[in-house]
Order: sequence, then structure tokens, then C-alpha cells
Amino acid sequence: MVPGMLVPTSGDAGLVPIQQQFSLRKSIAIISKTTFQLLTVIIIGPIVLLLLLILVVTGIAPFLEWYLSSLDAKALHRDDVLKHHPEMFLLHVPADVNGASCGKAYHLMVRLTKPPEMNDLPPVIFPGGLASNLMTMSRHQDELTKCGFTVVNFDRLGVGLSDAYDRNATRPPSAFDVANEMHHVMTHIDGIGDDMKWIQVGGSMGSNVATAFACLHPNRLCGFFNLDGLPHAFLQIQCKKFLKDGKVIMNVMRKIRWTGLPRLAFTMAIQPLLPMIGDVFTKRQLIGVMCRDQFFTATGLEYTTLMSCCDLECAAWGPQATTEVDACHLRIMASLEPDESVIVSEGKQIKRDVTQLRSKSELGTRYLTRQDPEFIEFESQFRSMSLSAPGDVDRHKTHCNWPQPNPSHPIGSYVGGVKLNTQIHPLASEFKSMAVRIMCARDYTGLERDYTQEARNHAAARCTLQSLSSDNAKVYYYPELSHLNLWQQVGEVVTITKDIASSLGFRAPR
Repeated sequence: MVPGMLVPTSGDAGLVPIQQQFSLRKSIAIISKTTFQLLTVIIIGPIVLLLLLILVVTGIAPFLEWYLSSLDAKALHRDDVLKHHPEMFLLHVPADVNGASCGKAYHLMVRLTKPPEMNDLPPVIFPGGLASNLMTMSRHQDELTKCGFTVVNFDRLGVGLSDAYDRNATRPPSAFDVANEMHHVMTHIDGIGDDMKWIQVGGSMGSNVATAFACLHPNRLCGFFNLDGLPHAFLQIQCKKFLKDGKVIMNVMRKIRWTGLPRLAFTMAIQPLLPMIGDVFTKRQLIGVMCRDQFFTATGLEYTTLMSCCDLECAAWGPQATTEVDACHLRIMASLEPDESVIVSEGKQIKRDVTQLRSKSELGTRYLTRQDPEFIEFESQFRSMSLSAPGDVDRHKTHCNWPQPNPSHPIGSYVGGVKLNTQIHPLASEFKSMAVRIMCARDYTGLERDYTQEARNHAAARCTLQSLSSDNAKVYYYPELSHLNLWQQVGEVVTITKDIASSLGFRAPR
């Protein structure tokens, strides 16, 4: 299952400092690389900042941003996009589907790709990640379609090419809102009946949206692919900072957009990713969609949406949630080894190789298997803790230290923004009937300053929670990939999605 990100206790034997897992030669190489990068920043950084300041003060940068923004508007004009992409369409969504629409109907952009010959494979849906859009996973979508899958990708309200939020909107969508929106999309796809079960491939926040969907719309998913979904640890450990930082960053980026600095940052970030994203959409479209006020508004609001999904998920797991188990059980769940530890990188042309390598942040090499007596005893207790019916779910309790509880939830009076008469189905029973696959990256690289060992334990334990609850589950761990580049492994995502279908008894995809 998930790699042993261990909580050290006096009873743990065989813990070996992680530094001993690296050779002296590799350590020297890492130090040299870090030193070079630091010197580069110290020497070149001030020069670059000075040049940027000159460009802004002289008006050159603002003029360029105005000009490029006008080109963006043409490239992203929806009529032109639909003309060039017959596989895309606008879906009408009634006003009562999403409470964040200010009581107005709206349109979502949907991309539907179908194989030349229809088959009995389950359809695949991509719920988007935070700050993502349907263009981001376009290559994944096309490769899966080549394998015989019907694939649906869509932009949520305010995201990408869908309608922007109302100018007066301040209320973020809740977990209830985005789950309903996803359900609306799934029930309005031509050729797919309401009785058809889907495979969801959720990257980052998309996995959390899909989990919220599973507990509000039961028996609609046959496959659950968790592509490094956000761990619950942020709920109680770092939620306030996570929400505050997200809001501040998006507000600042929106206010300085006129300078062209956000565009420069996005261009530098997305340039190396273009080969993995593919060429279905132009570079102008990929960058331009992130340089609009709509992007900053939607992303800022969806930080709260993400937390709302995690909160609802914890409620639907009940006593089994990682935020609810005691320290001993958390340690055991975090210590279970993965089914496979994989070295791979499409961007660096590193072919797939199964390894025993573990993360640099782990504290040791003692990992539990499901055959270990300690784990057998835990698993028996763990299964007895599962909720069995919607009436067992506590809809009042929040699992998150919200900055301003109202009275204890940011949206509505119940967990996840659900309504009084909404049934929340226990996730234990939902996951039991699904094929579950999990891709787990290394430590959310880029967040090391705030991402504590406790948070890593929750991330590992959450993967164990999901995999143990299914009778058909595998966990893949990628010790040399960050959260941000894990989704770029298109071949890996396609292979694992095909494995989900095969394990469910469907004809082996091409």
C-alpha cells in the first residue's frame, strides 16, 4: 500500500536514518547542485528584478500585457474554440444545481471524446484539480480514447472556458455544489445511460471532488483513481494557513496582472510541461486561460471548496478517517508498504522501473505488510469501525479548524454544505464495490516549509484507508516525483486506468 512514512515511537525497531539510504557520492551531488542554484539566484536574481522593474515603470510591460491579453481573448473566444473543437460543447446548468451561481443558470464547457467503435468499457470522467482546466489533461483524455474509452472532461463553474462567476459572487462552491455539478454533467452525456457506472480519474483536488461525489451519489462509480489527492492533514493541521495563503496569493496576482508578471511566471512554469500536455490546444490558450481575472477569482474561491470536500469525506469515513483515529492506528496506517514503488519520468525520458527507493523525508525502513501480526490485529479493529448506513454519518461535526466558523461550517449549516434532507452515504461501503488505484507522489514537493511529518503520515494513512476499504485496490508510490509533476506521467495514468477496467472484468482495452 502506501510507503512507510513513520511516526517514531519507542517501540519501533529497525528505524534507520534516511541519510543512510543515500550514498556519499549522491549526497555530494545534491549539495553541489543546491549550491549552484543558490549562487545563481543570488547573482542573477537582482539583475532580473531590476530589468522587470524598468519594464514596468517605463510602461513597456503593461503595454505588452494589454496586447497579449487581447490576443488571449481572441484565442479563448468560445465560439471559435467550439468551431475548431467539434468534440466540445456548452452544457446548460439550471440555477439550483450550484449554490455559488447566485441563483442564475449557467453554462459549463465540456469535452467529450469517443472511440471510433463503441464498446462496453465504462466511461471515464476527469473532475478537475485546483487551478486546473480541461486543457491540462487533454493528452490523457486523447490517449485513453485511443484505448477505447469514452472520456468526459469539463470545467467547473468559473473555471477555464465555463461561465465566470457572477461579478458579485463571494460564496465559494461547497462540496455539495461541485458534486451536484459533476452529477449533472454525467447525466447529460449523449449515449451514456443513467445506469452506467463510471471510472473517475481525479488529479489532486479532482480526487477530493470525486470522493464527495461518491458519498452523495452512490453506485455511480465502478472505478476510483486517486491521482495524488490532497491529504486530510491540511484540515486540522494547516487549514487556516492554507486558506489564508491561497486567498492572499490569488488577490495579489489579480492586482498585479496588469504588470505582466503573472504571465511571465505562468509561461516559465508551463513551458517544460507542453510536451506532456500535448498539442490539442495552443500555447496561447494554455497560458492565456490562466492570465484572466476569472482564473484568480475561481482559484481563490476553490481553496475553500477543496477543504469542504475533505471535510465531507472525513464525515463519510466516520471513525475510520485519519483525522479521527488514534496515534497508534495512524502510525500503522502510515507504515503499510505500497504495492509498487516506481521510478519513471516521461519528461526526462526515464523508463518505468520498480524500485525499493523511499522518500527522502521518511524516517526509516521498517514497513509493515498485511501479513504482519500487528497489521492483522489493526485491520480487524479497523473494519469494525466502519459506518454502515447514511443515518450513522454525523452531518453536524466539522473536522476542520475553519478561520471563521458559521457556526461551524463555512457554507450552510452542515458538513460539506449539504442540505438538511441530503443523505451522506458511508464511504466504506462505496469503496468496497469499486476498483481503487492510487498514485502517491513524494511529499508535495514545493510545500516542504509547511508540510510536516505529521501531514505526511496523514497522506500515507489516507491512501491506506482507501485501499483497505476496497476488495480490488493497488497503491503505486513515486519517490522521485513531486505532486506537481506526477500527473504528467500520461503513460502511467493510461496504463493504470486500463488496469482498472480489466480488473472489473471488461474486455482488455487496446
